[in-house]
Amino acid sequence: MRRVGVLFLILAIAIGMIACGGDEPAEAEPTAEPAATAAPAATAAPEQAAEPAEGATVYTIDPARSTARYLVKEQLANQELPNDAIGETMDVTGAIVFDAEGNVVSDQSQIVVGMAGLTSDSSRRDGYVRSRTLETDQYPSATFVVKAMQGLPWPLPTSGEVTVQMVGDLTVKDQTREVTWETVIQAGASEAAGTAKTMITFDQFDMTKPSVAIVLSVVDEIRLEIDFTVTREE
Repeated sequence: MRRVGVLFLILAIAIGMIACGGDEPAEAEPTAEPAATAAPAATAAPEQAAEPAEGATVYTIDPARSTARYLVKEQLANQELPNDAIGETMDVTGAIVFDAEGNVVSDQSQIVVGMAGLTSDSSRRDGYVRSRTLETDQYPSATFVVKAMQGLPWPLPTSGEVTVQMVGDLTVKDQTREVTWETVIQAGASEAAGTAKTMITFDQFDMTKPSVAIVLSVVDEIRLEIDFTVTREE
């Protein structure tokens, strides 16, 4: 019996030594910090992309003097002829950046329109458009990324009227399509003004047509316009 007790004592001591030895790697794990060194690199890239390169020319939209609107032909039950439903907002921001050779820097050039601020002559229409057509609670803004300004002379003009095609990717809700805006610009030395126009469809951007009792019909086409004023920086 004494021999058995000694064996149990030796076995208990051995297990205790193994258990103590197993704790050391567990204590060493928290000192390893592979993830900590990777964090700064993730934030560096956006800061560099946001800074225009040397020699770039930047046209920044002035929200106080810019307006975006939609126009849709509709037939109302209380009117004999079709009319245009027009919704407008001055929530327009963004900029277009050109490099030293006159090419659009697309990753720094975009126009953003706040959709929740669109208002027309009918609060009922506005409520439907926000909640059903544009779903502004989920998609508060529409974004146009400018990829090219076709027909724009270089060096950039500082006077006179210029007609160009502004080409890029328009995102409405979760749908993105390439569109072209026919754009007329009144050029200036320190600022420019103009109007850009394009046309899209409800189906193209997966939007629901307004459907209320007073509206008999709505055409498929949606005309979009932006009256803009931009300031020039070099």
